[in-house]
Amino acid sequence: MLEIQKCQDFVEKKITETTYRSHNFDAIPPIIGIIISDQYGNTLTVFEYGSKNENGYGPIKTYLSEGEKDLLEIDLISMYLSSFKIFAGQTNIQNLSHLEIYGSNIKAQIYFLFEKYMIIVFLNSNTNLNSQEKARILEYLKEKLVKYEHQFTNFNEINSRKIIGIVKRNGKKWFKKLNKDYIQAFKNLFLKKHEEIEKSMSEIGLIIQNELYAYLEYVPDEIINNLSKELKNKIQDKLFELNYSY
Repeated sequence: MLEIQKCQDFVEKKITETTYRSHNFDAIPPIIGIIISDQYGNTLTVFEYGSKNENGYGPIKTYLSEGEKDLLEIDLISMYLSSFKIFAGQTNIQNLSHLEIYGSNIKAQIYFLFEKYMIIVFLNSNTNLNSQEKARILEYLKEKLVKYEHQFTNFNEINSRKIIGIVKRNGKKWFKKLNKDYIQAFKNLFLKKHEEIEKSMSEIGLIIQNELYAYLEYVPDEIINNLSKELKNKIQDKLFELNYSY
C-alpha cells in the first residue's frame, strides 16, 4: 500500500512539474511585481523579488528589459502608464477604474484607487487571477494606502521614506507568499481536474467499447479492444491537453 502511494505521489509530482513548466512559471513568476505610484506617475514603492540568486526570480525590470540590458527604470514605467489616466480625464472616458495590457509573455493590470493612486500589477501571461485573488491584492494595498496616507502623500519627507521603507520590506514578504499561494492553488486545481479526467475516462472507455461491440458485431474482440483503447487514448490526450492550457 505504501509503495502504491509513493508511486502516486511521484506521478502527481511529475504531472505538476510538467504543467508548471508549460506555463513558464519556472522562468517567470505568476505575479512578477507590483508598483504603487501616485496619479502623476511618481513611484511610491515596489513589491518584487530582490535578485535571481535569492529565489530564482528577478526584479520587475529584468522581465521588461530586453536580454541582459536591464536599463529600464521603474520610475519611467509608472510615469508612462499614468498617461492613460490623463488621457481618460481629457476625453469622455468616465470613471476609469482599471486597464489591462496583454503580451505573449507578460501582461499588466492597472488599477486607479482613491482618485490619486495607481497600482500596476505585472503578471506572467499565463496567470489568471480569480476574483478572490484580485480582491486579496487590492485589499492589502488599499489598507496600506489608507493607513499610511500621510507618508504616501508626502513621500519625499525623510520620515515618510523611512516608514515607506518598512512598508516595502513587509510587502516583499507578503508578495512572496502571494506567489507561493497562487502556485500551490494552481497545482491543486490542476491535479483535481486531472483526477476528474481520469475518472471520466474510465467511464467513457466502457461506453466506447460497448458501442463498438454493438455496431461491429462480427469483428474479432482483439480488434475491437485495440480500437477502443486507441479512441480512449486520443480523447484522454485531448482532455489532458485542454487541462494543460488552463
